[in-house]
Amino acid sequence: MPERRAAKPLEWLPSARAAYLETLKYIAREDEHAARQVAQRVERFIATIQSMPMIGTPTAAPGVRRYPIPNTGHVVNYRITSARIILQRWYRARRDNRP
Repeated sequence: MPERRAAKPLEWLPSARAAYLETLKYIAREDEHAARQVAQRVERFIATIQSMPMIGTPTAAPGVRRYPIPNTGHVVNYRITSARIILQRWYRARRDNRP
């Protein structure tokens, strides 16, 4: 049986974390249940990339991967380092927010 790797620690850049929290606040003003669902989907995404960091699609920026979080309408850009995974950007999928 293959040996399971330990999950890499994950770190949010302050700007990405602030954008994510602002999104949750915005959604909660209209529908608290929907905001909780988005938060749960993001938590599942975090667990997934910690165990399978290559799941995202490479971007034009070297070392940066992109992953659209299902059923949220949002995308996360992240970088994998030898020590951790860094969530760099959180943004609305419908916007063209390429770096």
